[in-house]
Amino acid sequence: MPDNSPSANAKQPLGKPTIPVVFWLLLTISLSLVMGTVLLSNDMKHLKTVGHYFGFDLFPPDVTPPPPKALPRPAPPATFTLPLHLIDPPVAQTVSTFLRTWRISGPAMCAALRDAGIETSDWAAASFNADTFECFFEHGAKREKDQLPSSIFVIVRGDAAGVISNMRVKIINPETDQNGQLDPAILRIFETMLRQPQWLDFHETLNAIKNLKDVKEDGFGASINFAREVLNPDRYNFTLSLDATSGPQKRTRSYFSDRTWLPSPDPTVETDVPSAQLSTPADAEAPARNADHPR
Repeated sequence: MPDNSPSANAKQPLGKPTIPVVFWLLLTISLSLVMGTVLLSNDMKHLKTVGHYFGFDLFPPDVTPPPPKALPRPAPPATFTLPLHLIDPPVAQTVSTFLRTWRISGPAMCAALRDAGIETSDWAAASFNADTFECFFEHGAKREKDQLPSSIFVIVRGDAAGVISNMRVKIINPETDQNGQLDPAILRIFETMLRQPQWLDFHETLNAIKNLKDVKEDGFGASINFAREVLNPDRYNFTLSLDATSGPQKRTRSYFSDRTWLPSPDPTVETDVPSAQLSTPADAEAPARNADHPR
């Protein structure tokens, strides 16, 4: 039988009260919720502060990549506005005649004269006018007794662009052969000046000059004149120039002016004329054989 006496009960120790596990679990959850609420409130400001205190960067700043470089803008396409008259049909009243133009530039003409043995100067601005360019050659012989001294003066004039305005030659008391024909060394000047422009229609000029006869020819704006001076029969003047004189020629030159049309390429003409041909008896026909049609 069990011992229910007071002495037996007095010997048994009293046990400590026990806390259920559920209580601790609920307490832990409640504290976690409270701490989470505190840390996550105010845009997680407290959580960031705690992490910074313990040396943890819980929320590193976002690295924003640099904006892409802007591609270079392409250059606008080149534009060119053509004058309206380039697409207009030609008007017969303005383009009414053939008009000759130089087929050789001033510097090239001077070089051709030097190749022919006439030592002209270089193409340069004239001393009296900076807008005029020229090259020239001058030669004089000693005076013999009562005769005039023989002399030759050659000049080619134009502008800075090399466009020739005129060519002139003056000979005084020129040397001739037993037939009265001009010395081939002097005739070579006129041969070069008449051949280099390469014009077709001046047939008799060189032959007349060779025999020291006056001659004047005009055609398509060009004028050639070789004449003996009236008061000085031993002096001869030669002029070759381009000048629009008639009404149709002036209208044509104005219509095709460089001020309204695109510039034409530089006139360059290369000719290979053997020196033996410059003193043959058939020199009068040489310009016709080596020439182009006038334009």
